Amino acid sequence: MVTQPVSQRYLRLVLVASAVGTVIEWYDFYIFGSLARVLSQQFFSKANPVAAFLETVALFTIGFLIRPLGALVFGRIGDVIGRKYTF
Repeated sequence: MVTQPVSQRYLRLVLVASAVGTVIEWYDFYIFGSLARVLSQQFFSKANPVAAFLETVALFTIGFLIRPLGALVFGRIGDVIGRKYTF
């Protein structure tokens, strides 16, 4: 199997697309983190605000930790059946 060189234009496109995706993802986490106090008051028990805030932070942490597992699962599905049909 002969590999062909990749153009600089394609490498820049991949780099920019990856950077944009990362910025959007981290912006999403930033917004959620900024709203943690408000979300804890709206969605969790108002009897104990500290516990409600910790539950909100735990929810944020679960989402942050599970993301790589989802990437592994959906990446594999995308490789097998095609990325167009994964979602």
